[in-house]
Amino acid sequence: MSQPLDNVLALTRANMRLALKLAETWRESGQKIIEIGGRGASEVAEETRAAISKRVEGGRVSLPNTGHLQDYLGELESLRVATAEKVEEAVADWRNSLSSTVSSSLDAKGATPFDTLFKPWFTLLQGNAQAEKPDANKGGK
Repeated sequence: MSQPLDNVLALTRANMRLALKLAETWRESGQKIIEIGGRGASEVAEETRAAISKRVEGGRVSLPNTGHLQDYLGELESLRVATAEKVEEAVADWRNSLSSTVSSSLDAKGATPFDTLFKPWFTLLQGNAQAEKPDANKGGK
């Protein structure tokens, strides 16, 4: 029975590593988004204050510089691509962990990864369920 337990523990470790990598990636990405958004908001606020003060003074109001917005959008797109690459890398590592766990435990020819990982547990559960089922011939309900 130790083989299925080892498989489940390996699966749990792989899932934990995946969860930690994804959480770290999203945390870093979120911090960078906040940083980019903060810089963009402060710059837009400064341009708006300048435009309002020119208008109050009776000067000609110029349109805000939208080139900065394109720069921020470019930074966000680069961040999105980098985050997607990190997520894909984490999932690939997870798949490799699972495939190495499953392939190392395939003893019987034709066994699928599902059979190797979960069938022993289902068999154990079914055995316990049948043992707990009352016998219909004895009048149990």
